[in-house]
This record gives sequence, structure tokens and C-alpha cells, in this order.
Amino acid sequence: MLAFTTLAGHFTAGWAIAGGLAGGLAFLMVVYMGFAIGMTRMNFLEVLGTMFTPTGSKTAIYGIGLTVHLMMSAAFGIAHAGILHAIGVTTVGQAAGWDLLIGAAHGAVILAVLPMALSLIHPLVRKHAMDSPGVALTGFGSGTPMGSLMAHVAFGLVTGTIYAAALLR
Repeated sequence: MLAFTTLAGHFTAGWAIAGGLAGGLAFLMVVYMGFAIGMTRMNFLEVLGTMFTPTGSKTAIYGIGLTVHLMMSAAFGIAHAGILHAIGVTTVGQAAGWDLLIGAAHGAVILAVLPMALSLIHPLVRKHAMDSPGVALTGFGSGTPMGSLMAHVAFGLVTGTIYAAALLR
């Protein structure tokens, strides 16, 4: 693979997807650490999976949740790489720093939008069979907003670092 001194003009979708998938796994690690220690009651893959199959088996729910999450991670990996190109980063450190900030901004938007979306479209929330998300996801526990923000920061940090490290030398 060619080494570039800047990302500008050298977009590589494969590495953007790979970075996004690795970032998605880092996101899940942070989310489930918070879940394991009681910081949140939000079982992320279950919430995501039951949006599509509210009465499916646990295997189907988690399989669909993971698939959707990884697809979104790949798509956001491409978006993050595009933003890094637009900024014109020239080092892995710059990419990591910028993508950490991009991840934080993404997390802030999610905390504002996801509670409304879940309340409007999630079948179990609408039937009151799942906790109402509340403002900034606080319905899943008071630590959920911070955990969600940190998971998005981890996503950005890992995604940007892997993408830039693959292309910059």
C-alpha cells in the first residue's frame, strides 16, 4: 500500500470500513463495561435488535442488533474518514484527536435524538414493555448519558487512529 503524507485526496473505503468496524467493537466494549458494572440498564444490542424483532428469540434479537450495529459502524467509519479528509490531517495523532472530537459530537447528537426516536418508533417502548429512554437516555440509568458519550468517543478514537495509521506514515 502506498504511504501518503496527508489524507487529502487519498480516500480508501476499505480502511474506512475496517476502522469503523474496529471502532464499533470498541464502542460495544465501553457500553457493556458500563452495563456490567450497573452504570446503565440499557442493553444496547437488545434495544437495537428488538426494534426489528420485538418478540424474536434472544439469538435473533442479539444477532440482528449486532448486525445493524456493525453496519452502522461501517457507514460511520466512512463518514468519519470523509471528515478527516476534509480537515486534511497529516498525522495519526491529528486523526486520533480530531476523530475523538467527532465521536464526542456524534455522541452528543445521539443523546439529543435517540430518546425521541426510541419513544416514537421502538415497538416495546411504545407498548411500555421497555423502559422509556427519558431525556438523554437517563431512563436507562443516570450513568447512561456519560457511558454513551464515552462509547462514541472510543468509537471515534479507534476509527480515526486505525484509518490514519493505515494510510499515513
